[in-house]
Amino acid sequence: MLQAPDYIDVDLQNVTGATRFTWKASDGLTLSAHIWEPDTPRNPTVLCLSGLTRNTRDFYQLANFLRENSHRVIAMDYRGRGLSDHSKDYETYSLDQEADDIDRGIEALGLEKFALIGTSRGGLHSFSMAQRHPERLLSVIINDIGPVIEPPALDDIIASVGTVMSQPNMKAAAERLASIHATAFPTMSETDWITFANQLYAPNSDGVSLRYDKRLGDTLRGNNKAAPENDLWQSFSALKPFPHLLLHGQNSRLLTTKTVNKMQQLHEKMKLSVIPNQGHAPLLWDQPTQTRIFNFIRQHV
Repeated sequence: MLQAPDYIDVDLQNVTGATRFTWKASDGLTLSAHIWEPDTPRNPTVLCLSGLTRNTRDFYQLANFLRENSHRVIAMDYRGRGLSDHSKDYETYSLDQEADDIDRGIEALGLEKFALIGTSRGGLHSFSMAQRHPERLLSVIINDIGPVIEPPALDDIIASVGTVMSQPNMKAAAERLASIHATAFPTMSETDWITFANQLYAPNSDGVSLRYDKRLGDTLRGNNKAAPENDLWQSFSALKPFPHLLLHGQNSRLLTTKTVNKMQQLHEKMKLSVIPNQGHAPLLWDQPTQTRIFNFIRQHV
């Protein structure tokens, strides 16, 4: 429900149709998730993990599609993102701490087995989940991430995270996103960019602001490492026993065709779906992609 002239999508902002769930991290932070409950649920539950600076609203459209097809969907906000608490210590914005946060959320929710969808950083978490808790995974869908994170794309991320956090209104936020990402997403309409802005930004007294702690950028710069130091090919290998589907944005600069080809060579049973006219990371809005995800989940109950 778009409200002009503010261009605020009230349903998306409020995650209408989902209920909020919270749990505690090891250091006392309150962490948040959204749950979409179908009228008549069927297995499996689908757990969604977002990208570095993103939040549960990234999965709003996909989650509603899966809920309409009777799947329970849970999307988590990492610490410092979305509705989860910000940490006083930015160094806890790490993959290891987030993994512990995710595990505690899974325990609090009472999840035993589930399908996992991981976008970008969430895909890295799917690699480590396969190592930590293989008994939980029924299938894994990786959204545009692999064992090689291309340096030029990574440099762009390092330069941008935590810098320009606010815009005067949602239309200005949409225009900024289009100025940055239009080459990677050439078929997006003005309405699409406004929807995208509503996923990333939230209204405040001064306009709209990105929904994450700006100190997240400090974890990427200086003496910190923007990418994991461990061998991600070894981590990726943990997925080999599980059905897994790779979604690859045709215009992605973070994940190249060369890396995708090597992933396929190492995991011959990995399924691949290339998303046309999209970069990093595919938005998961379009009907063909949503249907592919649903069918893959249904094949591996």
